[in-house]
Amino acid sequence: MPRRILVLSSLSWLAATLAVASSAAQPATPRPAASPAPSASAGTPPAPGARQPPATPAPGTPQPPASGTPQPPATPGAPQPPAPGAPQPPATPAPGTLQPPAAPLPSGPPQPPALGAPEAGAPEPDASPLAPEGAQTAPGAAGPPSDPAPPDRKPGGVEAGRKGSTPAPWALSLSDTELGPPPARASGGRTIDEGTVPLSQRGAIGLETSSFTGGDGAVSGLAVALFARMPFAQHTFLDVRLPFGLAMAERTDAVLGNVTLGAHHVARVGRTFWLTVGGDVGLATLSGKTHHHASYEPVSASRAYWDLHEYFPSILPIHARLGAEAHVGSLVIGRFQLEPVLYIPLGRNKEYEVAIQHAAELQIGHGIGGGVRVQGMALPTFDNVSIRHAVARNLYVLAIEPFLAIERNLAFLRTGLLLPFDEELGPPLDHTWGFHFTAGVRVD
Repeated sequence: MPRRILVLSSLSWLAATLAVASSAAQPATPRPAASPAPSASAGTPPAPGARQPPATPAPGTPQPPASGTPQPPATPGAPQPPAPGAPQPPATPAPGTLQPPAAPLPSGPPQPPALGAPEAGAPEPDASPLAPEGAQTAPGAAGPPSDPAPPDRKPGGVEAGRKGSTPAPWALSLSDTELGPPPARASGGRTIDEGTVPLSQRGAIGLETSSFTGGDGAVSGLAVALFARMPFAQHTFLDVRLPFGLAMAERTDAVLGNVTLGAHHVARVGRTFWLTVGGDVGLATLSGKTHHHASYEPVSASRAYWDLHEYFPSILPIHARLGAEAHVGSLVIGRFQLEPVLYIPLGRNKEYEVAIQHAAELQIGHGIGGGVRVQGMALPTFDNVSIRHAVARNLYVLAIEPFLAIERNLAFLRTGLLLPFDEELGPPLDHTWGFHFTAGVRVD
């Protein structure tokens, strides 16, 4: 009996020791607040092990609907309970409840920042770190806005150098943007619907030659003139002519004719009709004192005395010009010229003279064409000339010139056979004939 009591007491002492040791090892928990005494209306608490009745919610507390109950429509702006199985938001502590302190950081020496991590105190970058490839945004959740594609750094974009790509708006000039693409031109040059000046009246720099041979071959003459029609204003051109001459008879003489300076204006009257008005003044560079009459008479005869004032000595010529050009249909071109010239005498010359030169042309074809020209020189005052010249007492000179013309946008060419019907120079191909040639390039 005493031995049993001793064993029981030893076991009780060992159990008490283990209980004290286990309670000392567990952290102390805060003492729960004293619950209010149950009221009489709360009823008697159920015995341990009995089935617990459902808790009665407090007034005003929202409760989730029972399983299987139809859900009412959600009210905009009202908080919705989370779906079953969804992560629960952290509970918000009631005001005034003590919170456990945050876990202290592990002690030890400060560690250097990881490679690529921002240093302490450095401003945070504006762009948020990219999410991993496998991360996805929950349906309906507002994620960060996606970054737009970086702009191309090459002028005009990647497609700028490819064939058929459209250039950027800044690469277009103002004229391209406002006027658009230029109209297509036919391969044969301008037509009557393009531009406001016909091809024959456009600005040009060229060379004009005329040659003359007598029937017996004893006398020959060559006239060479350099001319320019330079654009000065809209449809207005400055004119310059520099004539030279070469006469071959008993001897060969070279002369410089009267240089002329002037201007003319081309006015478009209708869709296919143009008028030309202008004039020029000659410089008295050919003198009767220094040149023999045999050195300039054959030169002026090479053109059937057209533009006689360029090879008439000792005068100051004043030349007026009036012309018209009409296009009929798509092939026919008609031209008309009326040009009076006043000869003001200088030096040994004492007589004023007047010459009225006129011509009419009919041409078939625009880019490449041919036709006939009829020209006349009316010399009403040349019955009394104080300077010796072969044209004296010849009051009218008529000539016909069949010609071939090539008119292009960059250059032109014209050639013809001059056939005078004058009593002194004619008949054609019997006593006298001339060869007329003109060529040049455009400057407008």
